[in-house]
Parts: sequence; C-alpha cells; structure tokens
Amino acid sequence: MLMKDIERITGRYIDYFKVRDCDFRLILVDDMYEAQKKYGFNDQKIRSIDDATARKNWKHVAACMKYPKSMDEPFYILFKRPYLKNIAECERYRLVFHELTHMVDYINYARLNHFDSYQQLFSDRQAVFFQHWSEYHAERRGYAAWLKRRYGIKLKHGTNRIDLMKLETANNIHFYGEQYTNTAEYGSTRQVYFTMHLLARTSIWAQVLPDQVCEILDNDPFNYRGLIWIKKLMRLFQKYPEIEQMNDHYMDMAQIIAENMALPSDRLWEKTDELRLNPNIFKRSFK
Repeated sequence: MLMKDIERITGRYIDYFKVRDCDFRLILVDDMYEAQKKYGFNDQKIRSIDDATARKNWKHVAACMKYPKSMDEPFYILFKRPYLKNIAECERYRLVFHELTHMVDYINYARLNHFDSYQQLFSDRQAVFFQHWSEYHAERRGYAAWLKRRYGIKLKHGTNRIDLMKLETANNIHFYGEQYTNTAEYGSTRQVYFTMHLLARTSIWAQVLPDQVCEILDNDPFNYRGLIWIKKLMRLFQKYPEIEQMNDHYMDMAQIIAENMALPSDRLWEKTDELRLNPNIFKRSFK
C-alpha cells in the first residue's frame, strides 16, 4: 500500500512536469544508511569516515536520490519506510516531488554539459553550485506540492491566505535561520543546504503574494541578516528560472554565497536595510 501511494504521487509528478525517458527505481528501505551504501555512487567517501559518524549523519534522512555510475543504469530514489508510515499525504508529496526533481536536474545538467558519466560531477568546478541550485529547485517543487495538498483552494481564494503566508514565512525563516546558525560546525555545505530550502519556500510565497512577501522581507521583522543572501539569490534565480538559463550563471551564485559565508554567526541576527525587493519581479509565474 505504501509503495502504491509513492507510485501514484510519482505518476502525478511525471504527468505534471511532462517527464520523459527517465530510467529510475523507487526503493523503500528501513535503514537509510545501509541502503545508501548499497545504492550509492561514491564508495570511497562512505569509507572515509567512521561507521558511527556516518550512521549518525544518515539518521534523520527521510529520502534521497542516488545517481548511477554510468549513463545506461537507472537512478535510485530511496524512501525511509518508517518515516513514510507516520506522515501526512502532503509530506509524502513534498518528498517525492523533491527527490524526482533532483533526478531530472541531474539528467539535464549532464545533457547540457555533455557528460559521458555522472562521475564528471567531481571534476566539474561549478558542479557544487549546480547541486546547491538543485536543492533550491527540488525543495521549491516539493514545498509547492506540500502547500497545494495541505491547503488547496485556500492558496488562491482563501480569505486568510495572507495570515497563512505570514505564519508559514515566519516559521520557515526562524527554522532555517536557526538551522543555518546551529550547523556551522558541519561546514558551509550544510549551511548552504538550509539556505536553499528557505529560499525555495520563500520564493513560492513570493509568487503567490509578491507584494506582501516583499514587504515582510524588506521590513525584516525577524532580524535575520541572512535574508540579504536570500534576496540576492531570489533575484538571480528569478532572472534565470530554468536550468538551461541558469547553466551559465553558477559563478554568479558562487559570488553571492562567498559574500554571505563571510558573515560571522554573531552577525546573522541583526536588522539591516541593505537590499530592498521589487515585488514586480515575482509576478511572473515560473516552475
């Protein structure tokens, strides 16, 4: 029953985004750490840290995408069975849409850059920024699916949708801002991961209610200086919304990230008026 539900949601994704010619397998697992060793690509990386640390790192992972060693092998989309059993349908939608988007992004990135193998990701200097962008893109589609399943028609016509937007935006900024601050010990990659999720979720609301979201971000009632980063990246991603357009601008993204990573953690939560947003740039719909 659980797998059939995942397959049903996968079908919705494939139909909506018109996905074609993708070879992949959906896998339910009980232990994500053991499963990623079986289906993972980089065995050497797995062995580079001790077992206890590696297991701890995978403890809270609910789903992940594993790309193949060669172009003629399938992708694997892994889902943690115990987690899926205890979540609402809207969260299942988010996970499935998120991981499938990663798969589509990797296929398109390899195509655009004429890769013969996904192993070339390790030698491509801008690949790490593509992976960060894909985290934004995947969570954007996943969160949009979550909102639609969670609130439905209220997103477009509900009388309290502005209050809903304020609540969701406040919760997201507080959660991901604190995660960014509290995960500094794990390095910049982990911090960028949380920022991409915050950016994705904020950008969805900016598309639904651009004037109200821009007002919130510009007034910055949360005192989270990291919103400067969010604003600059949001403008960049709005300017280049598709992977074909973004493919030539990962270094622009790198520069913004480098600027923000220079901020010490004790300066992240303070008010600033460095950058204001024009809501008109978000009134054009994009996927």
